Amino acid sequence: MITVVGVGLEKGDLTQKGKKAVKEAACVFSRVKLWFKTEVLADKFPEVSDYAALDALIANEVVAAEKKYGNAVYCALGDGFTDSAVAEMAKISSVNVIAGVSEYRGRTPDSEAVFYSAYDISADTLIDTRIPLIVYGIDDKLIAGNLKLVLMDRYGDEAEAVFSSGKQQSVIRLYELDRMKSYKGGALFLSGQRSLTAKSRYGLSDLMEVMSRLTAPDGCPWDKAQTHESIRINMLEEAYEAVDAIDKKDLDNLREELGDVLLQAIFHCNISERTGEFTLCDTVSELVNKLVTRHTHIFGENKASDADSALGFWEQAKAKEKSYDSLSGQLDRLPDSFPALLKAAKAYKKSVKAGADLSKDAVLSRINAMLNKGVDKENAGGFLLLADFLATACGADGEAELNKRATEFIRDMKEAEAAGELNRASEKL
Repeated sequence: MITVVGVGLEKGDLTQKGKKAVKEAACVFSRVKLWFKTEVLADKFPEVSDYAALDALIANEVVAAEKKYGNAVYCALGDGFTDSAVAEMAKISSVNVIAGVSEYRGRTPDSEAVFYSAYDISADTLIDTRIPLIVYGIDDKLIAGNLKLVLMDRYGDEAEAVFSSGKQQSVIRLYELDRMKSYKGGALFLSGQRSLTAKSRYGLSDLMEVMSRLTAPDGCPWDKAQTHESIRINMLEEAYEAVDAIDKKDLDNLREELGDVLLQAIFHCNISERTGEFTLCDTVSELVNKLVTRHTHIFGENKASDADSALGFWEQAKAKEKSYDSLSGQLDRLPDSFPALLKAAKAYKKSVKAGADLSKDAVLSRINAMLNKGVDKENAGGFLLLADFLATACGADGEAELNKRATEFIRDMKEAEAAGELNRASEKL
């Protein structure tokens, strides 16, 4: 096992336990020259300009010495956790850290702190801003700039952080992260933000915390009294409002409405968790499993050349998962609460795939036959069904197209009324 000793930042910071480990070691390494004798590895590889490559070389050198001598110590500046070479060592060998004086002087994170390499944080990384965060391996301005963008999205531009480089440390705002003079052994510390009211940015963990607080025994009387049934209509309303924002290309409103849709999902999961039905983790696990198992052209051996073939693989995987062995089994799964045109279109597509003769010409022939016979109250539903079949056969979304035309009709009639030309407006139909 490799022993990593955190040596602090200056003479006098090394702990007694650290001193003992250094004294008893067969060989002692460090990245840079320290105030006591070590083998300086940065000097051993002067030709390496890439920090990631240097970390790998340092790790391999220490691991090889450990295997040869059985007792190797690597001395790291600060508390011993933020040297990026330590993370590389941990990938190929067991590592024990004797913590030294933290480089965050007076801001030492508690035991819940989360450690990340700057290379491992991206826009997809979920960060719980309530927990202290340490990011090491901030080796240059480019990495600092990329990291800054991710962290500002989570914490806000003005969030206070502690940046360390070598023996220097300073309190900065996140927007300043790519403006530092040096990135030698760069590391960043962000304290946990526990107060919801003091934050300027929030994440999913905050939403879950708020929901749990609202439905706690001493929470909001209205929120904790709700059931799946009592807020059922909210899911429909929020979904329709989000779709309306999409249709109107109103991104500001879409941002808000998607939040309302997300709230409904979290609310239902919260209700189920409190009643012992299922948890949010159950829901997310099922969703991720579905995405992985149905994208066989991404996570499996199938190859999709275009969107249609990708959809085909999805449908195949879904049919296998649901054990569909008949058209009836698929039709039985159509929700009763679907809008009528959407339900008709779904039923049409599944029936055609099963072999039903519902080609465009066949549907048009039936529409003409019905028109010749005459449409009345008794067969109006059948006419609407066939009209939706025809729209679907043409590749159109009947629900969306009818909504679009209805909106245009309302606009035209309002304009015609104002101009006193209602009959002329109806001629546009």
